[in-house]
Order: sequence, then structure tokens, then C-alpha cells
Amino acid sequence: MASSPPVAPRRSTTARGQFDRRTLWLSALLLGGVLIVGVVAVAATVSDGPRRDTQNQLAENGGAKPHIIPRPDDGHAPTGAGDRGGWEQLALMGLMTAAVVGIGLVIFRGGRKARENRAAWREAGRSGVDGALESNAASPAKAPSPPPGP
Repeated sequence: MASSPPVAPRRSTTARGQFDRRTLWLSALLLGGVLIVGVVAVAATVSDGPRRDTQNQLAENGGAKPHIIPRPDDGHAPTGAGDRGGWEQLALMGLMTAAVVGIGLVIFRGGRKARENRAAWREAGRSGVDGALESNAASPAKAPSPPPGP
């Protein structure tokens, strides 16, 4: 008895090799649902009671104040260039942001040029003319130039 060759499972892709819209929408809805369930679970299990990190400390001068990690409003404004939040940090942040935006633009422009070149390549393939993409293919054949003399 001859067995049939194994058949690969059918993928949910269109003829262009892209995913079906239903698959993308279902994936997005599933991801959103999981995120919402996670947020609700965390909100339901969080206790809004008194802070427990100050219960065993002495209540002197208005209560327990020491913290290992500084609070957001603690400290002072930057006075020097190297302080947190000074101009050096802001300039570095701006430079990094500009670099990421520049890389994105280069990728975007490169993709557009690649699509244009691919379209030209396909059109040249449809024309049936050998060398249709070469710059001198449209011009008449020229005789080769003589080699330079000594």
C-alpha cells in the first residue's frame, strides 16, 4: 500500500505572502485581552492599606522619613553641567533621539528605493529585452574606445 506524500499544513497567508487580516486582528484582540486581564488582576490584588515599610520605625519629628531610594521631589535642581537633569544629559537625550529618527528615515528611504528598483526589475523582466536595466541599453551600441597609449 503506497502512502501519499506528507502535506505541509496550510498557512494563513495571502497570495502575496502576507498574513491574513483576520489573523492579525485576532492576534491584536488576544494581546489586548491578556493585557486587560493582567491589569485587572494586579488592581484586584493590590492592597491600599497603610505603608508597611514605616511600621516598625520610630515616629519622631513627624513620622518616619528615611528612604533608601530618593523620592521624585527630593533633592535639588541641577546647578552644574554634570548634575542629574543638567544640559549634558538633555543634550545626550536629544542626540540619541535624533540618531534613532535618522536611522528610521534611512531605513524608510532605503525601503522605498528598493521597492522602486524591484518594480523596475520586474518591468524589465516583462519587457523581454536583455539588459533593459543597464543605463546604455537604450542607446545604440558603440565601438569600444582604443586603449590609452604609452
